Amino acid sequence: MRDFDDTMVVSHFLRAGAVLSLLFIAAGVILLFVRNGGDGYTLSQITSYSYSQAHSIDSKNMPLSMILPGIFDLDGIYFIALGLWLLIFTSVSVVVVRLVWFSQQKDIKFVIMTLIVLFNLFFAMIVVPSII
Repeated sequence: MRDFDDTMVVSHFLRAGAVLSLLFIAAGVILLFVRNGGDGYTLSQITSYSYSQAHSIDSKNMPLSMILPGIFDLDGIYFIALGLWLLIFTSVSVVVVRLVWFSQQKDIKFVIMTLIVLFNLFFAMIVVPSII
């Protein structure tokens, strides 16, 4: 099996993830201003701290299953959410690439440490938000 240059793969993942994330977030912000809000809230309601806090407008109340329909509705909030998730999964993909690299090198110590990091990332994304 031919070795791959893990540094170049990681570099491409990071660059592509950051650019895609930036594009979705920028499109979301533009859509928020063009449509004067999103997800049923006006722009002034979204930006008002007291209103947002009183009506629980935060990312915790946005289920992942709503992102795709929100994208098709051209809702800026969901474009921003997708951009943030892309940014998160960029770091996860880098850890997975490193895991493959360490596995190919048969470096058990680093495979175990990378698996711990991967577990921590998923724990922080899936379990912690349901607790908070």
